[in-house]
Amino acid sequence: MKKALILLCLLLLALLSCDTETQDQDETEIRNVIYDIAHDFSWNDVEGIMAHVHPDFRHNGIYREELRDLWLQRRAQYELLDCEVTQVDVDGDYAVVHMLMTFTSNTGNLSYPEPETQGDASYFRYDLGAWLLYGNQEWSVDRH
Repeated sequence: MKKALILLCLLLLALLSCDTETQDQDETEIRNVIYDIAHDFSWNDVEGIMAHVHPDFRHNGIYREELRDLWLQRRAQYELLDCEVTQVDVDGDYAVVHMLMTFTSNTGNLSYPEPETQGDASYFRYDLGAWLLYGNQEWSVDRH
């Protein structure tokens, strides 16, 4: 009986450690996507950014193609993007990234916290074999 209990405890510990490893791996993959987006932005590769966007993206009433237009507008104003990720909250196949986004141009900088400000680059879903920007799936901006 003692051996069975010990084996059960060891099995439980092994299962718990696997979940942590998976969550760490997910967080690393999401951080890499954010890094890729900042890199693509700085290299004027909006299509590279869009490769990280889920086909069903929706965020505060904007869809995938409108998100593409938003990135084009941002790129027209700024040359560089830096994302300082402070926290990644993974919950199954969904995740929220908290970060400070800083857009830079020769005329100035714009920094804001995410997802509190815009949030379009903060909500992820694991689907199609990768972590993709998914948006908050809201139909419009809640202005209460």
